[in-house]
Amino acid sequence: MLNWANRFNIFCLLDNQQYAFGQPAFECILAAGSKKRITLAAGNALNELQQLYNQRQGWLFGHLGYDLKNETEQLSSSNPDGIGFSDLHFFEPEYVVKLGKESVEIMGTDNAMEIFNAIDNSPAQLPQTDKPNIQINTRFTQQAYIEAVQQLQRHIARGDCYEINFCQEFYAENTVLDPLAVYQQLINLSPNPFAALYKVDGRF
Repeated sequence: MLNWANRFNIFCLLDNQQYAFGQPAFECILAAGSKKRITLAAGNALNELQQLYNQRQGWLFGHLGYDLKNETEQLSSSNPDGIGFSDLHFFEPEYVVKLGKESVEIMGTDNAMEIFNAIDNSPAQLPQTDKPNIQINTRFTQQAYIEAVQQLQRHIARGDCYEINFCQEFYAENTVLDPLAVYQQLINLSPNPFAALYKVDGRF
């Protein structure tokens, strides 16, 4: 499915990795191609997304960016953005392929067999590439990270908050790699029950 989807400028794959949810709505779902999309900066983006949904009443896939917090709270931030995704981006897909445990449902076309055959005739394996020599960097020094954690511990001790999701960015610059191959390697190492692979205008 990914080899087939990669021909499109935009796609989104969501995969449960066969996690035991009980009765999941789907095991895996793939949205590919775009009939309509919106790309917005924080300001009135959430309202415009609601308007799009009210108009289309169908499948929408996309992302909500961190700085949308500025629409709902009196907040602002100026963190470095090395990816360049918009604050909000959603698209109505041309095709949706939904996998159950023993079923395949293809939506968005009157000829589902044509899409099924195109997927079936795509290579069964993702391309294998040599491991690139990547220099991984972080935004924190070890000491700055420890100091940030200690400061967060003081906030918790004072009762300012009871739970914190503290993250740091790891990044590499001037690196060429195959996102599909890297995704497959990550899934093999750690099959995440909420796995996703998302491509927008050539960026993953």
